[in-house]
Amino acid sequence: MITMLSQVAERVYWMARYLERAEKTARLIHVHTSLLMDLPDRMEIDWYTLVRLFNAEHDFREHYNEASERNIMQFLVADRNNSSSLATSLAMVRENIRTSLNVLPEEVWEQANRIHLLMNESLPNTSDRHLRQQFMRQVMEHCQCIRGALDSHMSRDNTFDFMQIGKHIERADMSTRILEMTSLLLADDRSDILRRYEGILWGNLLQALSARQMYMQHVHARLNGVKAMNFLLKDTIFPGSVGYSLAAIIRRMCYLPQPEFPIAKVQKIRDRLASADITSIPADQVHLLMDSLQSEMGDLQEKIAKTWFYPTFSQTQTQAQS
Repeated sequence: MITMLSQVAERVYWMARYLERAEKTARLIHVHTSLLMDLPDRMEIDWYTLVRLFNAEHDFREHYNEASERNIMQFLVADRNNSSSLATSLAMVRENIRTSLNVLPEEVWEQANRIHLLMNESLPNTSDRHLRQQFMRQVMEHCQCIRGALDSHMSRDNTFDFMQIGKHIERADMSTRILEMTSLLLADDRSDILRRYEGILWGNLLQALSARQMYMQHVHARLNGVKAMNFLLKDTIFPGSVGYSLAAIIRRMCYLPQPEFPIAKVQKIRDRLASADITSIPADQVHLLMDSLQSEMGDLQEKIAKTWFYPTFSQTQTQAQS
């Protein structure tokens, strides 16, 4: 009985992670495509920047000879051999929902099938910018519908707790990956062209994290790189910030049995984030901070698995992706 419950907990946890990953990937591709269509050529930010954000350079070079827009979109959107692709994430959302129907609302399965059909119809069109942008918008809408059904129709029990933990871990991880791009935007040796478009680039980065409107509403300041980073990392009331997600993870873990070790790990990450002085960090050190946070999130995933999914094993192998 304990094993079965652990398996259910793991499936809904990963369903929530893949759902968040799919929505963030679609939004990032959509915003990045719009950005590059408006920017001049020969800038530090290009199509390959997306591959770097997913730390997928090795996998991409292993299967593609040219870093063209067509190849990069095929890799990030449609390539099922890429564990970080949109197609893979959506397939894992559907599979984890299919195997957890006894604890999830019926509406969620209906939405999962709709997005599955949409994906099969749209994947051959990834090289067409207009059709690809339309597909990305549809993916975001369907992901939001699934999340809305979960939020509206699920009891606030441990199943819901695991989904919330998965959602916020993935959200924090994706945010730190996207924020790695700030090392380019803050670099002292950035090009004059990049400096000229700096405001647009920061605005698009906020848009990629669904944060632009809330930043303008609550920061009450002209768009500024350091302020934007501080908002996305440390804000306590915006649900897209890393700090908010870490606090939400702790809140949900408190409802689960024996949460001491995972909570201690989350608190360690929060302390690390709180001690980081965003206003004075050198541009070339930004990616080191983000890499460190991602590594800490990976360690947190291990503690979650050992505590609740495979409590009788010292070594675990889960659906986690590096």
